[in-house]
Amino acid sequence: MKISRFSYASALGFLLLFNACQRPASKLQTGGFIVKEGFIDCFQPGLQASGREVWCEASAVLNDGTSLLMANDKDMPATDASVFYWAYAETGTFGSKPAYLTQNLFKTSQKYEDFALSPNRKTAFLTTAFDRVKEGSNEWDSYNALLYWPVGSNPQTIQPKAVHMATGEKFSMGLRKALSEALRSTEFPNGMPYFKVEGFAATNDKLYFGIREEGKKFDDFKYKAKILTASYHLTGDSLVLHPDFQTLTDIDIAALEPTLPKPLALSCLEFDAKRNLFWVLTSMESETQLNSAYLWWATEAELKSGKLHLVKDRATGQPLKFTHKAEDLTPIGANQLLVIHDDDRNRTKIGDQTRQPHQAAYTIVEF
Repeated sequence: MKISRFSYASALGFLLLFNACQRPASKLQTGGFIVKEGFIDCFQPGLQASGREVWCEASAVLNDGTSLLMANDKDMPATDASVFYWAYAETGTFGSKPAYLTQNLFKTSQKYEDFALSPNRKTAFLTTAFDRVKEGSNEWDSYNALLYWPVGSNPQTIQPKAVHMATGEKFSMGLRKALSEALRSTEFPNGMPYFKVEGFAATNDKLYFGIREEGKKFDDFKYKAKILTASYHLTGDSLVLHPDFQTLTDIDIAALEPTLPKPLALSCLEFDAKRNLFWVLTSMESETQLNSAYLWWATEAELKSGKLHLVKDRATGQPLKFTHKAEDLTPIGANQLLVIHDDDRNRTKIGDQTRQPHQAAYTIVEF
């Protein structure tokens, strides 16, 4: 395994590989292997906000074909949004540091969790966690936003919109209500009071919401690997989301693979249009075992039947394990995935390197 720090030349390589020929899903049965790990510098060392050092808790990543975008699930100081990118340049180089977006909706929306790209590569999405709401107040509405925009060559010109299912809303509170109702149960017949969206994917006509947590409140919930779907269409540059929410799957990871650590829950959902399958990341959070995450894949039909394929290490035949809290992934070539990690505020290690507050860990997996 080669251990190196993320370089902008590497990022360029990711994008140049993007249009290479695809490999069929059957090749995934042979397993994968980690070819590189390292740390990405998200911003300058020592960045402060309200007298405290800012940590890069990277939670989302997207290769849209022209830019490599990432998002932080914590707020940035001043006018910077928690979304940054490395832009592909005609000279074949990247700038010395990532550029941060400043558009109002990117800045005011909070706790980003997952990017997605439509199969035709024309529309990009970014979702927040939808994990908090304050009754009788709109103070926490910004934690409930599904943003979308047309893919272009310059992210600074993006004009994001929020998905609306109710009139007069700035963010996506109508969508939060629809998700809550779709998650209702015998215990919560009027809708799920608390839930967290950590995965999001899009096909040509459906959106997929990956649910990591659901329950009574933020400190009283169950870990999940549940996926909801709803159909959509675009009218011009506006997205119309239909109220036909359904549960695609609710997978018991412990029952599926009893030997893996517990509790594992969904942390990423990605549709791979080239292979016509979904990637799923599962990770766990506990005081004693933070860094344990695994990669899976399945077709939509397999997901519906409760089936997932666990990616194995090609060399050992054992489950391919990430020693970080894997949060999101994006294809970077015909046979590679870039996985981004959110290790919270833990000083994790890669070889002899120790993560600094301004850094996030990444892994490249090859098949």
